[in-house]
Amino acid sequence: MGTVEGVNQGFYENIEEAAAHIVDVLSGILRVNTIFVATNDGVTNVILEAFNRKEELIVKGTALPFMESYCSLVLRDNNSVVTISDTTEHSVTRLMNVTDGLGNRFFVGVPIVRRTGESYGTICIMDDPGYKISETDMKTLKAMAVFLGYVVDLESALHVQEQRLSDSEQLQEKLQAEKERAESEAMTKTQMLKLMSHEIRNPLNGILGLTDLMRTPDMSEEQAEYVNMIETSGNILLSLLNNMMSFNINEAGKTVIHDDPFDLVSTIENTVYLYAGTAASKKIELGLNLNLNVSQVFIGDEIKIGQMLGHVMQYAMDSTREGAVLVTAEMRGEEVEDTSLLLLRVRYTGQMLSDNRLRISTAKPETISTEKLIGSNLGLAVSQNLAILMHGRIQVNSLPGEEEFRISLPLRRYWDLPQITSVQQRLKAKKVLLAKDPDILQGVSSLMRNWEMDVRMTSGSATACEWIKEGYKPDVAVVDLGLREGITVDFVIALKQQIEGLPVIVLVPYGMHMDIQQTEVFDAVLTKPVRQTELLNALSIILP
Repeated sequence: MGTVEGVNQGFYENIEEAAAHIVDVLSGILRVNTIFVATNDGVTNVILEAFNRKEELIVKGTALPFMESYCSLVLRDNNSVVTISDTTEHSVTRLMNVTDGLGNRFFVGVPIVRRTGESYGTICIMDDPGYKISETDMKTLKAMAVFLGYVVDLESALHVQEQRLSDSEQLQEKLQAEKERAESEAMTKTQMLKLMSHEIRNPLNGILGLTDLMRTPDMSEEQAEYVNMIETSGNILLSLLNNMMSFNINEAGKTVIHDDPFDLVSTIENTVYLYAGTAASKKIELGLNLNLNVSQVFIGDEIKIGQMLGHVMQYAMDSTREGAVLVTAEMRGEEVEDTSLLLLRVRYTGQMLSDNRLRISTAKPETISTEKLIGSNLGLAVSQNLAILMHGRIQVNSLPGEEEFRISLPLRRYWDLPQITSVQQRLKAKKVLLAKDPDILQGVSSLMRNWEMDVRMTSGSATACEWIKEGYKPDVAVVDLGLREGITVDFVIALKQQIEGLPVIVLVPYGMHMDIQQTEVFDAVLTKPVRQTELLNALSIILP
């Protein structure tokens, strides 16, 4: 049967070869004069193969109108076997033109039927009138007709398979051409962006450099404001160029995610700390509360996680004019093969879009279309792509007066640092007096409680002193210089007088400068937002 690359060859090369084989087999079994196989399409009767023993009655390749052939009688009679003892005496064949040429003949026609019930043709025998066909010979004819029907079905199936393979090859060629065209366009776009970035970045760096040179001590306030505007605009444009290149690399599928051990807590803290100066200049609160164990090391891409969080932080800082930007983190879900789900939240008091298109006034939390929001900011688009590459996702929720990004990311735990674990064990049950204003995120108190320390917190110096008079003796005091009633060095001195040798850790806002004389009163000075490792180190040093 017909073949094509990838398709197995059948029993025969084609239907004609199968018909020739069947006629050859039958000629050795049946002693009739003529055996032939014909195809019928309802219009023309074509002889595929013919055998004549003595007298040549049928010739291979002969074509007759369908209604002028004896085979039509077989197909018109519901695909039944037709037996005619004498064609000159039969009511139908005696009137046919073909009988005039053949004379009086004995005729038997057996239909070739496909599995679908469709007729393909006939297997016929002819001889002189009076020929008697045995029951065995009739069964043989029928069996050969069935066999040839199977061969026709197989040939048809192979032809369909050949056509599908041909269509598949054409489709693959088309897809390959489209892929090459898309890759060529992507390469052109990448090269154009690289060229644009290079051509813009060089003069931009020159502008930013000149802004530093323009600043002088005798510069007026108005001039300083103009220089700051130039510098801010330049930094925004430089950030845009970096985001464009990152987005283009992600879209081209060239971003590589590395799986290496890293300190998750430090990665988050370092990223958030980059925006401490911005928060201080805008006079907004920057809170950090990590419900994570600083001793745990995870497997992941530290740089990509920091970049993803950084873009979200930048958007939150840009959207907040007053209020706070608060970052929380925790591991959720049951650990499966040492893998947990990191849930990062960035909550801020701002609006998603300046035109307020995405905000809906409601007292209930609402999930905002992340796609619409990301479409408004290139940095968020880069973060979304990075989250997807790391098998995570970013969602956006809206609350009354607040907006929140939720970053979910699966991470595999690597190991615990034994040195830090031993320090945490030593801090258990230590009494801590925490004097600070309550804020939305009780970061410092949460950290110490996670280490199973006994924390007693107050926002008033008088309350703290009263506790001590009543017999409360803390092992360490942590004092925030941002207390509403204006905690001063005098309060710390009073604490040390009430409890001799009481170690005191002071928390100061980012960018605040203290006199050397003031710092001598304290045992440790930490900048807010407080890093876990810094607080842990300070406690481990000053506590026995």
